Amino acid sequence: MQEYSDGTTWGCSMLVRMAYLVGALLAGFAPAYASECLAPPSTITGQLRIVETRHPDGAPIRAFVVFIEDGQCVSIEDVEGNRADVMLRDVHLAPKNDETARWSDAIGKEVTVQGRMGLPFTAWHVGSAMMFDAAISAARISSDE
Repeated sequence: MQEYSDGTTWGCSMLVRMAYLVGALLAGFAPAYASECLAPPSTITGQLRIVETRHPDGAPIRAFVVFIEDGQCVSIEDVEGNRADVMLRDVHLAPKNDETARWSDAIGKEVTVQGRMGLPFTAWHVGSAMMFDAAISAARISSDE
């Protein structure tokens, strides 16, 4: 403990108190700096399109993808349980059972899709995110058509 000329002392207990005070102040600001990313939605709405590309091995890829006009930041888990923040703009649909049989009629339309969101984890996946067990619950003509 150090004693100053005016008789005050500065010791470990004072440092601990200051550390608590600073920690409390910083904790008050934490929400302002916290991630603005949300939990992934189970329902998305956007325009359904077909995306055609190639796998690195040269095989063609043809995927149903929902394009979301006003993307939002979401925090999504990968297959190992690690989280990543992504801007949700284009979502590759992995169908539930034989869902794709009726999806062709919805291409170019605004659709509402339900499923389980995840991160792409192979070169076969297209888009910023995947929706597994995807099922289209509604299809409408886009307002800009």
